Amino acid sequence: MDHANFLWRTAMLSYPFMVRAILAGIITGALAAFIGVFVVLRKMSFYANAIAHASLSGVALGFFLSVDPFLSAMAVGSLVSLGIGYLFHKTSLFMDTVIGIFLPVSMAVGIILFGLTKGYKPELISYLFGSILSVSKSNLILSTVIGFIFIVFIVFVFKDLTMISFDVECAKARGINVTLIDAFFLIFLSLIVVIGTKTVGIVLISALIVIPAASARLISRSFKEMIIYSVVFGVLSSFLGLAASYYTNLPSGATIVIILSLIFILSLLKQRMSYEKV
Repeated sequence: MDHANFLWRTAMLSYPFMVRAILAGIITGALAAFIGVFVVLRKMSFYANAIAHASLSGVALGFFLSVDPFLSAMAVGSLVSLGIGYLFHKTSLFMDTVIGIFLPVSMAVGIILFGLTKGYKPELISYLFGSILSVSKSNLILSTVIGFIFIVFIVFVFKDLTMISFDVECAKARGINVTLIDAFFLIFLSLIVVIGTKTVGIVLISALIVIPAASARLISRSFKEMIIYSVVFGVLSSFLGLAASYYTNLPSGATIVIILSLIFILSLLKQRMSYEKV
């Protein structure tokens, strides 16, 4: 009986913080991997990385104003995301140029705000690299709400968003409101990036968006398969990465990305084996 009790106490699911982390990881993994399919198809991988780093200034603003950094990061991330989209559509600048402007500026603002904030900021490390201890009940609830709203959005615009991702000019010709759908897409992308900072961290969240979709594209025979594989990879890597973080006491962001890299390598090998059979 004592042995069974010991096993239960040492099991990671016996701890409330670990249950919250895993639930948040599964939600984030599924959302990031799903939206990552459209990010990869639209060649926006660098965009996701820029939003992730821009959210650092939002976290810094939260510490500076003594408000929840999670909420301030969402607000700043959404504004930066829309700002990048606006400049890209309204000027002659290329996307990589616009991102190249916003990314260092937002990072600089974040660094300055951190410098102006008094006191020790131990939570900063968890935002940068992810931590299984940093997911609160309110974070989990907010992530769930955002996930639900995103699903509703996708249900209504899936066909239009798919057409925009494959051929934006054709979408415009068919009367699809590309600007409006893009605006909501960018907002949701920034929100998903921010909710992922709790488990994966600002530095590595773009990997959870890009790698599952990239891995899925290597082995998929259709767009539907790509979505399914990507979501499975995102959820699986989040769960295994968080478990590895718990048992090794390593940052969860790093362990999740290592799992993702292994999935990508296996997908690459499977693709090569399929070519050799042909």
